[in-house]
Amino acid sequence: MTKIAFLFLIYDILNLEELWRVFFLNIDKNKYTIYIHFKNNVSLKYFEQYKLKNCIETQYADISLVCAQNILLEEALKDKNNEHFIFLSNSCVPFKSFEFIYNKLSIDKSYFNVMPQEQCFPRCDYLLNNIEKKYIQKASQWCILNKKHSKIMMSYPNSEYIKLYKNIYAPDEICYITNILIKNLQEEIISTPNLANNATTFTNWEGMDYAFPSKRGLKNYTFISEEEIHHLINSDCLFGRKFYRDCLVYFCKEFYLKLLKNE
Repeated sequence: MTKIAFLFLIYDILNLEELWRVFFLNIDKNKYTIYIHFKNNVSLKYFEQYKLKNCIETQYADISLVCAQNILLEEALKDKNNEHFIFLSNSCVPFKSFEFIYNKLSIDKSYFNVMPQEQCFPRCDYLLNNIEKKYIQKASQWCILNKKHSKIMMSYPNSEYIKLYKNIYAPDEICYITNILIKNLQEEIISTPNLANNATTFTNWEGMDYAFPSKRGLKNYTFISEEEIHHLINSDCLFGRKFYRDCLVYFCKEFYLKLLKNE
């Protein structure tokens, strides 16, 4: 039976851990695995058993984030049944049931929310010493990789990642999609063009075409209306980011919990 690997990159806690517990409740454990890389070791209520033992120190927009993601991938690839590898943060929530996501993902595709290439430069000028400009691309760090592309990432030694990407800002947004494009595998990518609620992982950046637009930068949610939750549930997004602990009460509504339970 094929599995989905859920790869959490967190600071200390899962902000809405209770919702993730409901998401996985009564799901066949032969269908998923969970791996958690943490920055600060704070006990988790339901997911403590999934923490990695070999976590490293990470910094924002730094090559260390790529190394941490590679550690997650390396662990997940040890299970031969893992076919999809979903990167998630501590502030993520699901907007579809497990079974919906399990049946939705195409086994031969990876999923990226892609930004315009002009956003890569001049921050990526250093890469031009080793990579043709046409291959250099920027995408959300919170992508979904299939097994083939995950193995490609792991075929590059960490020293090569560091050598190529350590001198650019936020290499976690550049290296994975760029390495896939270098292999001319663009036909194996399902991409969304810098969207909010139709990307696989929703984020609400200022300036995005979204029904509930952010008024300043990236919106960090401490409140969300039922109307917006319904909107996201009915969109194409599978998950959403930047939801903080204060949001728990707004998600603990019958319609949302029934969705997670696939009822």
